[in-house]
Amino acid sequence: AVIMGVMTGVVGGVIRDVLCNEIPLIFQKEIYATACIAGALTFIGLRMLGTPHWLDTAAAMLVVLLARLAAIHWHLALPRFHLLDKP
Repeated sequence: AVIMGVMTGVVGGVIRDVLCNEIPLIFQKEIYATACIAGALTFIGLRMLGTPHWLDTAAAMLVVLLARLAAIHWHLALPRFHLLDKP
């Protein structure tokens, strides 16, 4: 379920960026997939606790939104991995 949630979030963003003729955010340094993972884990965790479905959905959406807004506001980014970089 976590993988499907992340895939949905990431692929939707890639499709949006391709249609807008821009480089997809997932291929840049921004926190994008990480926010989707956090939201998916929030949703699954709340589902396991037996909370109402609307609360699970709202909390997961809020986690993703806040993670993305925090990354944009404070310029947070994950380190980039370059296969061809030499130490």
